[in-house]
Amino acid sequence: MISMHHQLSIAAGEKAISRVQRRRENLSTRYGFTLVELLVSMGVLSILMLVAMTALETTQRSWRETKSKVDQFREARIAFETITRNLSQATLNTYWDYFYAETQSNQPPSDVSVSPAGYVRQSELDFQILPAVELTPGGDVSHKPGHALFFQAPLGLSQSYRGLGHLLNARGYYVHFESNVERRPAFLPGGVIPVKHRYRLMEYRPPAERVAQQGDDLLGNAVYTQRHWYQQNLEAVSRPIADNILLLLFSAQVPSDTLSPESGRKAYWIAPGYRYNSRDVENQTPDVESPVVRTDGSIHQGTQHLLPPQVRVTLVAGEEDSTRQWLGRGGDAEALALSQLAEAPFEDAQHYERDLDRLKQYLNRQRVNYRVFTTTITLRNAAWDSSTY
Repeated sequence: MISMHHQLSIAAGEKAISRVQRRRENLSTRYGFTLVELLVSMGVLSILMLVAMTALETTQRSWRETKSKVDQFREARIAFETITRNLSQATLNTYWDYFYAETQSNQPPSDVSVSPAGYVRQSELDFQILPAVELTPGGDVSHKPGHALFFQAPLGLSQSYRGLGHLLNARGYYVHFESNVERRPAFLPGGVIPVKHRYRLMEYRPPAERVAQQGDDLLGNAVYTQRHWYQQNLEAVSRPIADNILLLLFSAQVPSDTLSPESGRKAYWIAPGYRYNSRDVENQTPDVESPVVRTDGSIHQGTQHLLPPQVRVTLVAGEEDSTRQWLGRGGDAEALALSQLAEAPFEDAQHYERDLDRLKQYLNRQRVNYRVFTTTITLRNAAWDSSTY
């Protein structure tokens, strides 16, 4: 019995050993990955890496472009807010005074027996919207595109305590094409800051205590009594506040709720050609007209010595890289007549939307990344009444 049991145990052990040996032989005879399988795996891995790298590169490029736009347009946005904030504080300090038909002013004629024709508004201050090209004699529209704005406001800029009593400041805004050569620090070598020619938004900012020039024989403040007071030391007291500002537009308007269907007037009727001069009666031509005494004795003064109730401000800003490439096609140091190239003259207020669309289409064709800032500012010191509208 024992021997039989022992033999069965030996036989079972041999069978188990043989099964283990066969299993080991089967494992040893199995093959690894074939060359085709390796190539397919490497191809799939390469595709995944390519997709990942492409997505990463796209994300980085989008981030760089977004950062560039944000950085560039932040400067334009701050400049736009500066214009609108200061413009809302514009003033004329208008008052009533005699008007003599003989002298076309408040100055009495030599004949003291002559009575004044009536009362009219008077002001020593001024509010001007005009083509920027008129700022310099023989100016080029490509160097000063768009419009210019000049006014006075109580902004309180004074460099000395002696000027604290004269804190009514003049302000002006216009676009000028120039290089940065004159504005680079003199102590830096020429190669540190490269020379750049750009369209820049300029701010006319004379200090309050220096606006009255000594030696002038004009009564009152010489800067304000002269017709073209804003041209005094224009380059000396103007400073850039933003680069790559391609165009600046101003349109004097009245509130739309003051317009009646019977009149047929539009909101821009006070400045149909964008030009607005607070010393003019009609603002139809560049010539300044005086009040007219009607046959019934009344005086037609129009918008003379009045601030416009509202001003629509439009600023077109370009992104640095695309603007540089656009200017480089005509030569880095050469200004381009943007309004002429885009066929958008901005000379008639009724065609504002048409001209702005043409400008956008041109910039898109030139692949210039840009942004248009526009808003309508209400001038709180505009003293209009029902008879004026």
